[in-house]
Amino acid sequence: MKINLETKTKEQELILHYLEENASEVLADKINNGTPYTKDGKELINKKDFESFMKYACDEAKKLAEKGASYACIEDATVYQWAIHYFEEDTILGTLYNQDGTLYEEPKKEIPKATPKPVVKEEPKVKQLSLFDMIEQNFPPKDQQDVEEKADTSPKNEVIDFETGEVFETPNETDSTIATLNALFGGSQC
Repeated sequence: MKINLETKTKEQELILHYLEENASEVLADKINNGTPYTKDGKELINKKDFESFMKYACDEAKKLAEKGASYACIEDATVYQWAIHYFEEDTILGTLYNQDGTLYEEPKKEIPKATPKPVVKEEPKVKQLSLFDMIEQNFPPKDQQDVEEKADTSPKNEVIDFETGEVFETPNETDSTIATLNALFGGSQC
């Protein structure tokens, strides 16, 4: 029975010769024409070739190799059984084709466009007051300005010139004393 598989190596020719002598008509038809396969809701054709079989055979040989070994010796009869199984089993995928014979390409998944994230303005965080901050709020420091304000709001000292009867106001005691002395002794006012 004629099987339409392209061979590239001597090993592939040996497997092809085995398949042509031992494959049933159903298996030869699967190899030559492929098998129906449904993917993504489309009816496709699953065709297998020697390249995909060789990868399958290497994977099977790795399973049989001793742990940590970089090689495996496999008997010819085992490789031939793998070939029959590989081409006969419908669940093993080869290359997928559309019904018109063109190569099937999976639909490209649309990458959702990134939506801009709304800018969230952070509200200023309320600073947690320390014990010292709370004391300062309740008892503000008495700085120079507080002292000056109190001096301005205190009752004014009045000095009376006894000769003329004029009333002089002075902002604090020192000025008041000087003004009083000047008034009494007829000195110039500052």
